[in-house]
Amino acid sequence: MTEIPIWRIKYLPKDLNEVCGRDEIKRRLKQLVEEKNFPHLLFVGPEGIGKTTIARLFAKEFLGSFYTANSKVVYANVPLTSEEMKLASSEAYVSTSKVGSLAGKKITTPAFIAVKIKPFVQLKVLGDAPFKILIVKHFDSLENNQQAFRRLMEIYGRNCRMILITTKISKIIDPIISRCQIFLLYPTEIEAFKELILEICKNEGLKIKDNILETLYKVTEGVISHAIDLLQLVSISGNIITLDNLYERLISSQKELLRSLLLICFKGDFIKARELSRNIQSKYKYNAQELFNLLLIELKKFPLSKYAKIKLMNLIADADFRATDGLDTDIQISNLLAKICHLSEAL
Repeated sequence: MTEIPIWRIKYLPKDLNEVCGRDEIKRRLKQLVEEKNFPHLLFVGPEGIGKTTIARLFAKEFLGSFYTANSKVVYANVPLTSEEMKLASSEAYVSTSKVGSLAGKKITTPAFIAVKIKPFVQLKVLGDAPFKILIVKHFDSLENNQQAFRRLMEIYGRNCRMILITTKISKIIDPIISRCQIFLLYPTEIEAFKELILEICKNEGLKIKDNILETLYKVTEGVISHAIDLLQLVSISGNIITLDNLYERLISSQKELLRSLLLICFKGDFIKARELSRNIQSKYKYNAQELFNLLLIELKKFPLSKYAKIKLMNLIADADFRATDGLDTDIQISNLLAKICHLSEAL
């Protein structure tokens, strides 16, 4: 068997029983498997908490041998390609109705739904499965298109059940929420966390003390994927995990993420930059001022011209001022990233 170098992948649970902690969540999901039926589901929880992993494992357990043919995962925050956009446009049609507000108008299904969702939910179930399962990650990214998605849930609900995944239930419209059974996913309990990390340390030949386990739990807020990533980084320094090398690697990984954020901006990819920036804020709990200050520190390390650095520093200073003035910080951060992406074209 080929050795898997990334521990987070190596130690992914293979079924619901292997999911760390979350006993009540697993009990509810297994009950749905036993009943061989469930309504649309809505998984809510912080980024990296394991929502998609648990959704996949549930779908696999529910569908059994028909899982591959009847399941699909789509990412609502990934932009469509130019070919997919053309395909969506070609499927628009002119209403034949002679009365009403839509009479003679061109009807266009939202592109993402037309290309990524409809082709899957329209196809009949293959094999002996009760229905298909569609997992939609970052569902809140659909924004105004959620109403169109709701109609699909109603039309094709018997043929396909949806598992919608989001970090912010406040961004999901009420008609969607009312049609779903909600699962709130929290960080795993500390005892289950310790048990899994100790097992990984034993398998990888690492030594770790209980107080360091508790520190690892606190700095990663109980998010298993983050903890395993950090543990693997720390293991590079030796097989004894200490507080010093734990914090050293934690700071190093933060700097790498901030550097990646600037590099993505320099490439002009605003969508990816905004997503990464929100992940950084969620993971490390930075406020706007802290994020701007750290970006300034990392910016000075880039081999840019004096002119470029001054322009970028002015953009950050202006965003910092606006955020301090009490304006929406998420908007100010997104606005800054958009300006850096735009400026990068002229650098």
